[in-house]
Amino acid sequence: MENKYLVTLIVGLLAVTVVATQFNQIIKSDYSNIEKFSSKQELKEFLEKQASQQYYGYDKSEFQVSTAQAGAENRGDTSAQATPSLDYSTTNIQVEGVDEPDIIKTDGKYIYAASAGSNFVTIINAYPAENAEIISIINTNGSVQNIFINDDKLIIFEQENYFCYDCPVIQEDAEKSSILPPEYYSQKSFIKIYNIKDRQVPELEEEIKFDGYHYDARMINNYVYAITNQQIYAYKDDIILPAIEENGEREEIAPSEISYFPVPDYNYQLTTIFAINLDNNNFERETFMTGYTQNIFVSQENIYLTSTKYIPYETSQQTILEKTYNDININAEIKNEINSIIENNDISVYEKEQRIQEIISDYYNSLDSDNKEAFLEEISEKRKEAEAEIAKESQKTIIHKIEINRDNVEYKAKGEVPGIVLNQFSMDEYENNLRIATTTGDTWSETSLNHIYILNDNLEIIGKLENLAREERIYSSRFIADRAYLVTFRQVDPLFVIDLSNERNPKVLGELKIPGYSTYLHPYDENHIIGIGQDTDEESNIAIPAGVKLALFDITDVSSPKEISKYTIGDRNTYSTALYDHKAFLFDKEKELLVIPISSYGTANNNYFEGAYVFKINLDDGFQLKGKISHSPDITTENKEGYYPYNYQILRSLYIENTLYTLSQTYLKANDLDNLEEQASIKLPEPQQQFQITLYD
Repeated sequence: MENKYLVTLIVGLLAVTVVATQFNQIIKSDYSNIEKFSSKQELKEFLEKQASQQYYGYDKSEFQVSTAQAGAENRGDTSAQATPSLDYSTTNIQVEGVDEPDIIKTDGKYIYAASAGSNFVTIINAYPAENAEIISIINTNGSVQNIFINDDKLIIFEQENYFCYDCPVIQEDAEKSSILPPEYYSQKSFIKIYNIKDRQVPELEEEIKFDGYHYDARMINNYVYAITNQQIYAYKDDIILPAIEENGEREEIAPSEISYFPVPDYNYQLTTIFAINLDNNNFERETFMTGYTQNIFVSQENIYLTSTKYIPYETSQQTILEKTYNDININAEIKNEINSIIENNDISVYEKEQRIQEIISDYYNSLDSDNKEAFLEEISEKRKEAEAEIAKESQKTIIHKIEINRDNVEYKAKGEVPGIVLNQFSMDEYENNLRIATTTGDTWSETSLNHIYILNDNLEIIGKLENLAREERIYSSRFIADRAYLVTFRQVDPLFVIDLSNERNPKVLGELKIPGYSTYLHPYDENHIIGIGQDTDEESNIAIPAGVKLALFDITDVSSPKEISKYTIGDRNTYSTALYDHKAFLFDKEKELLVIPISSYGTANNNYFEGAYVFKINLDDGFQLKGKISHSPDITTENKEGYYPYNYQILRSLYIENTLYTLSQTYLKANDLDNLEEQASIKLPEPQQQFQITLYD
């Protein structure tokens, strides 16, 4: 039997660059018709055609359940019906009614914890804290990415690594290169649904296994929408499509199930969206050929997937040369010589640049000293302007809009906007329009610009606000009703307040410039915003981080926003997970509570700290530090050998009634919210890396 060894040749990464004669033809796309492939041969021919005119930038697992301590069977009723109606926090989400998966969840009595990358989900009877204990542990084969909890259902998203050793095809490649390991790597992902009516004995009800990566998910009422990414492989003359397995029955995704646009893109991969009905565990799925999904935004009606595309380097550089030298103040003879070089299609853009530089150098040397500096400034400024302008066309975000309605998943539209999207908070849906904030260019070449675009139901641009904060980039954004808040940064932190009430004519209402920057913005109320980010050294000409910064902004007067409170933690060696992960940010206005994880390895007095800062926050007194919680032992320079801070890094926090719970990979701890005295400390199972060894015959 012929060995079926897969060669990990990703079809979408074939990089063949062509030079186009008309720039506008390169970037024009038609998104009016979505199609499906009729066969593998048609799919193969489509991929081969796109590769030849490439565009850039576009074994069934078993589970084990065990009790943590003897006598668990005598703990009484552990069903959902026993859960009292308590006040508790939920995951910090972006859109009301659209839950996001996380590594910890609570229903007000039990806590479900899955430290990122571990192979356990631990169920803890958490309230009241003095009686807190582990009542069951779900042992998975792979690493748990995150979870949902929905009444008596626990949904686990898991990934497993597969290795094939001693594969001849791989060995042949290994003999040619000393750095290529003799193994084949693959990744399988799982969606597992457990019945947890009896929290002591969770029962696996449904298991969906698929080739590829679990990207993200959302839960709306009793429906889970899981977004997954799968690569397309070429082996010899065949196309290897990913497979999906439900409860042991494996089925390859058929070409006729793949929706696509017959227009150029790049980095082709498959994106499959599962719509799972938790009432009966039935699911529907739809598969689309997209670029690599980079950010998503999910409303209660739609999923928006984004990916980035770039035009070929030579095409963009050709246009930059044209824009730079068209209006330059230079004599006609030299300008004609430069233009003839630019228009010469028989030489590469690299050679064009080299020849033009020689001409410019000779001309520069012929000038007197008074004119040399002015000439260089003119060239530099025109080059920056050209690069900034062309970046709006050469860097684009592709947006796919997919409607979700219970178990129905339907593709609705495709569009594009100039620029790169930072994260999910750079997008928002409001009154059937999509608002999106992007950055074009880059700060190091001083060509960056920032923009907001408003797209209608068909993803057509109907309004825009462009060219904000030149030479800066977006560090955070937040859309709230008919306003947008943007933080851009290079040396100071401009907070822009933007009016979006007129969808066709957005405008800046006001801005505030202060040292530092915010990487996450969170609404305090309708007139105040909390920012978390990095402080910076005001006296330095370079933006050097100077500690984690909390800021409270008053935007009552939209034309003149103010920073009414500020709190800085540590120095340049201080970090918080909440800087880039909103789920690590715990805020409750009624409780006047703010909790963020802090990792500080400060240089001053050998100050090592790994834990969480707990604040009281209100408009009168701003940020007031109530205290700190740590899971790690006391560490100094004398005893830090053998200390692994990531084991004790606080990843999440939540509260039930008046008890604050903090999670690290090692512990779940409970502290009184009033005085922060420790009430309980639960040692969690230690992660064990497990691998599947798969040989392909």
